[in-house]
Amino acid sequence: MAAERRFAVPQALAGLERYHRAAITGLFIPDAPAAAPDPALRFVFLCFTNRCGSNYLAELLASTGALNRAEEVFNGETIAEHVRAQRLPSFPAYVEFLCKRLAQGGIFFSKLGLEQLLMLTETGLLDQIGDRARFLLVERQDKLAQAISLLVAIQTQQWTSRHSRRMGDEALVYDRRILVEQQALIAQQNFGFYRFFASNGITPKHIAYEQVEAAPEAMVAEIGDWLGLPGLRADLAALPIARQESPIKAAWRARYETGE
Repeated sequence: MAAERRFAVPQALAGLERYHRAAITGLFIPDAPAAAPDPALRFVFLCFTNRCGSNYLAELLASTGALNRAEEVFNGETIAEHVRAQRLPSFPAYVEFLCKRLAQGGIFFSKLGLEQLLMLTETGLLDQIGDRARFLLVERQDKLAQAISLLVAIQTQQWTSRHSRRMGDEALVYDRRILVEQQALIAQQNFGFYRFFASNGITPKHIAYEQVEAAPEAMVAEIGDWLGLPGLRADLAALPIARQESPIKAAWRARYETGE
């Protein structure tokens, strides 16, 4: 029996770019049997905007050994790649594949951008798992620092410290217009999350990246209590990524703040 529709995309978000949702159009077999995910499994979604510190938080939580490392498994291209390789007939079959491969300790942990959250709503997945899903929204308070980090990452293609840089700082190009646009886009996406959660009666756990950075172990313990996993402890020495510092970021902030 199909799950009763409970979650919906707010009208104000219906026109959001459909990059990920478009990527799965026509990918699955029409009318393929669809079963609900394992009823014993819980779902935790780390909702993020680019360069908000979500990878760092995901690694911190994975270092506890209690959760799998949250990945962007609902990226449209990622879905298409696995569906074709595994010959999965439906979106529920893809979710089942993910859960069997990644879930740990009865919890499946993954990352979600705003448009991916809307995709999960439209596929009906949230209607199937809504009562056992939790949402963690990480937001960076310093939007200028986030925009600068994003502009640097776009040019270097170094999204985490594990990736190699495509170019050095000397080749990077400062662009005030892009920084202004990115700050507005980041704010718009965060507001989209707020609107979605409010519209669907969801209360997420809201975390500021700056809090995580200042006291990572305390924040992990707090999240553990929220998840019903008391005593959760991060292993900071085991983290595979490091903070991506660069003198260019401070230089670009100075240029921006002087109006350049």
